[in-house]
Amino acid sequence: MTDPDRERLIAQILDAQRHMQRLFVADRSDPLFDSHLTLPQLKILLLLASRGGTSGQEFARTLHVSLATVTGIVDRLVAQNLVARHEDPRDRRVRIIELTPVGRTTVDRIITAGVERQQRVLSRLSTADLETVHRAVTVLIETAAAETGECRARVPESGQV
Repeated sequence: MTDPDRERLIAQILDAQRHMQRLFVADRSDPLFDSHLTLPQLKILLLLASRGGTSGQEFARTLHVSLATVTGIVDRLVAQNLVARHEDPRDRRVRIIELTPVGRTTVDRIITAGVERQQRVLSRLSTADLETVHRAVTVLIETAAAETGECRARVPESGQV
């Protein structure tokens, strides 16, 4: 396959993905609108979900904001019981910020929004088509994991995210 053919296929796949995202946008937006989170608060929650416990200094560097700004955002998340602070056992001067169970549930709701609709769509496919989709998703996950250096390049089991 020539490079223009590859580029054309990549463009078609990205267009199809954007189209499917637009079809699912209503299902995906409900938890975001229900949460009353600001964009900076959402960023911190998503970073915690992907990285685990992190210091305020690390958030300030990652988000390119001051530590005072991070402190204010985290204070509001603590007040909503979405995150908690605790001392770093290696350095008592450092406070580690982590998701609370309520915070984990909130992030999971946002991340998995629209899954029921996706399940309904998938249930309409034949077994052969489902096998094709599964193979394609597996290849995408393995490639994305390899690019990010993630060790666990596998499709999650049922019920995992």
